[in-house]
Amino acid sequence: MHIFRIAKTKYVNDLSGEGARLYGGRWNKVGDPMIYFSEHLSLCLLEIIVHVDYGKLPLDYSFLKVEIPDTSIKIIESIDFINSKWTSEEAVTQLQMFGGNWLKKQESLALKVPSAVLQKEYNILINPTHKDFKKLKIIEIDKMDFDPRLLR
Repeated sequence: MHIFRIAKTKYVNDLSGEGARLYGGRWNKVGDPMIYFSEHLSLCLLEIIVHVDYGKLPLDYSFLKVEIPDTSIKIIESIDFINSKWTSEEAVTQLQMFGGNWLKKQESLALKVPSAVLQKEYNILINPTHKDFKKLKIIEIDKMDFDPRLLR
């Protein structure tokens, strides 16, 4: 399977999970390294757009295309175990606990989870400390070329 990540150009080669470790995310709390990928490059862009001031979208982004064996991905099809609406801010603590437990158990290299931005598509969470991390194969790295209409 091919998966994608968009990052500021100076960090696109950093696959340590350090950014997520420092700042936390929907699926990891501060202190837990994790790398966020998506099934599609377009979903990566949507995930960025929801976190920045739309008119101030930085243009210094690049993308990474990676190949990962399908057998290395655990799929989460339902998150009905979350008490509140899972896309809400109230659910983040539960999702972070779930992600933290997954990281600690080391049960898979990747976890396929629904996107809160577009729930019919999926993000792929990578555990950078997993023993199979070396199975990730970088296929392509390139600069993002944004359509100027995104910035209107």
